[in-house]
Amino acid sequence: MFQKRIAIGIIIIFIGSSILPSINGLNRIENNINPEKGEIIPTEGVSSKIKGSDGPLGEWPDFTPIGFITAPDPDNPQYQTHLYGDWGGIVGEEFIFLQEDKIKLLYHSYHETYMTERLHEYDILDNWTLGYDPVTKIKYTPLVSPGGPNPGPAWEHTDTPAYIQHPLTGEHLIYNTVWPGTKYLHPEWEGLPGWEGAIQVATSQTPPTIAVPFNQTYENMLVPEYWWEQGWNQSGVIKGGLSEPSAVWDPHLGTQGKVRLFYRGLHGAVGSYWYWRISYADSENGKTDWIKNPVPTWDPSDPNNPAYQWAPFHGAWQASCTGDIRADGVHMVLIVSNQNYPGGGRIAYYWSPDWGDTWIGHPDNPIIIPGEFPNGVPSDGFQRTPTLVIDEDYGRYILAYNAGLDVNQYSKRRTYLAVASRPTVNNQPDIPIVDGPISGNAGIPYEYNFTASDPDNDTIFYTIDWGDGTTSNWIGPYPSGVQVSLSHSWNTSGTYMLKVKAKDVHDAESGWSVPLDVDIYNLSITITSGLGVKMQIKNNGLTDVTNVDWMITVQGGILKFINRRVNDTISNIPIGESVSVGTGLFLGLGSIDINVKVNDVEETTSGQQIIIFSFVKN
Repeated sequence: MFQKRIAIGIIIIFIGSSILPSINGLNRIENNINPEKGEIIPTEGVSSKIKGSDGPLGEWPDFTPIGFITAPDPDNPQYQTHLYGDWGGIVGEEFIFLQEDKIKLLYHSYHETYMTERLHEYDILDNWTLGYDPVTKIKYTPLVSPGGPNPGPAWEHTDTPAYIQHPLTGEHLIYNTVWPGTKYLHPEWEGLPGWEGAIQVATSQTPPTIAVPFNQTYENMLVPEYWWEQGWNQSGVIKGGLSEPSAVWDPHLGTQGKVRLFYRGLHGAVGSYWYWRISYADSENGKTDWIKNPVPTWDPSDPNNPAYQWAPFHGAWQASCTGDIRADGVHMVLIVSNQNYPGGGRIAYYWSPDWGDTWIGHPDNPIIIPGEFPNGVPSDGFQRTPTLVIDEDYGRYILAYNAGLDVNQYSKRRTYLAVASRPTVNNQPDIPIVDGPISGNAGIPYEYNFTASDPDNDTIFYTIDWGDGTTSNWIGPYPSGVQVSLSHSWNTSGTYMLKVKAKDVHDAESGWSVPLDVDIYNLSITITSGLGVKMQIKNNGLTDVTNVDWMITVQGGILKFINRRVNDTISNIPIGESVSVGTGLFLGLGSIDINVKVNDVEETTSGQQIIIFSFVKN
């Protein structure tokens, strides 16, 4: 009986352990990720739309290769910038970025990190800066070089550079894959050939510049820890570890943001060698005190990950991530098929709307395959190390990747570029300026002028809140910067706050304008007969009216002899009270025209003047 209970208990535990992860996975399916292993989950049949499933900014980039970059060498103008001519030398592992008025490219040659650059313009294939002296053919000083506290072959390697300028400290950081030596990480492997990769951070207070080295210290290191990122001993040769760093600034981390460093981990467990996994570590200064995510967030060992099916290579051979503040996420471009074969090195694209935990594949993955594009690599060529930069100035993404035409001449490689359009930045219109009367009488229309400019020169619509509970519909469109006029009347006295807002044709709205206070009073006029023309002014409003300007004009009579004009200012008319004013006595005979005006209230009538008596027609 006791043995039977044990058997039943084991069965229950087995069933529970199988079901619970599935339940957890279902709970996270909206994030397209398995929390246990970081694996991508298929979303077919899921009714709720996943954030970012339409791609960054609502559309997937469509990349088209445009050719490879060149620099005019005096003797060999056809040679590429950093190929050191075609005289040999393995080069590659590019990292492309924009800085000030230049587009820059880090690359490694003979395990040292160099840089080339050109002006940031629309056409970007030619006129890159040479990486060597065109006369002596000697390469310029590298920005990052091998070397370190452990002598010997352990430190003979730096490659796969990446770069970021820390937004808060302003410090410039270059990340490289290094081989810190087996006795540095695993003393038990001392003396064995091979390497276990780690990531080193080199620093500078000035931007990357050709031939100006960065400061290197091996205190700024990220080393393997978890099983999936550690190296291994394969028949006496050490392999694996960390590689392919790329740093982004994640504004959502901490109180001010942090550097998030994506990297690849390679471990040689049985059935795992080709499953090079990707995860990240976070740091406030981008150099030390890294906090790692313990599980891969992009794991090709999952058969549901499309990369698993891209035979014969199931993994992230090389990957590079680019942060996107405007789209609020991370772009990842990577090689998902073996680059060492003709037609190999397929480039795939993934988008992460949550900065690295969820990866959504491009519907056309892999996006670039050798032989598919006239200006790309031919079908017998191979592709490597893609990297992406966002070019807002020209509304595009630029994808740079290392490639060769013949796997039998592996060292002869070029940097190809592909571009894709990016939804342009739309700036909202400036806050409108309002101009018009600041006081008036109830029931009288007053004209107000509105002006706003749009930074993109888009046409503009306006909506006006008149402060009395009425708001106009959007009116327009009007050209940017052109004054628009609109009239409005208020039916009751009071102070009204008039404000206006603008929007462009893309529905990007400005803020409300500074309110314009408009004081509306309610004065009525009664014109009466007598010894001269008289006028009674009554305050029918809800507040006292101050500084009331009035004027009476009488013209006419025989031979147009009568021309009487009287005006003055009443300092205050209390609520509900009246004030009488008049022209006083004047002489004349015949028909007269009478015009009276009190502030903005104006009336006209006629009458008869008989000697000194003025008769006003009702």
